[in-house]
Amino acid sequence: PTPTSHTPQPPARTEGETTMLARFTRILARPGRRAFSSAKTVKVTYVNMDGERATVDATVGDTLLQTARKNKIDMYGPCEGGGQDANDYGEGPCCTECRCFIPIEYHSKVAPVNKEEAFVLAQATDTNETSRLACQVVLTEECDGLVCAMPHYDREPYWNHVENV
Repeated sequence: PTPTSHTPQPPARTEGETTMLARFTRILARPGRRAFSSAKTVKVTYVNMDGERATVDATVGDTLLQTARKNKIDMYGPCEGGGQDANDYGEGPCCTECRCFIPIEYHSKVAPVNKEEAFVLAQATDTNETSRLACQVVLTEECDGLVCAMPHYDREPYWNHVENV
């Protein structure tokens, strides 16, 4: 059987619409460009104890640990900030493994240390007033330029260091 009607065609584009579509397509095709993303980013620099630096684009709303993971920065954090099973230990961080140091002037630009983070940081011997857990530092627009110093991480599980558990 032969169709008696033709398939409807979209209306022809004007030259302006064609040019705009081509420009939009080129923008989306740029390497490293996230299409349709309105997420704001800030620059964060990670520095290890050997002095190696990596400056990356960090998404506002991500934690320092998430940003490190996304950018393949070697920051240790086995509990990912979620702690253990909430039924066994409660919620929040449970280890000191992702501890880091951020300049004091940035402490007011992120959420303050909560009681769980303060308790966990108190268990570490190498912390000071600039210490934070990277899994608990949520980046804001005011964090642009933040420098995160990372200590040498002990890759042995935290619980192996705790006596009488």
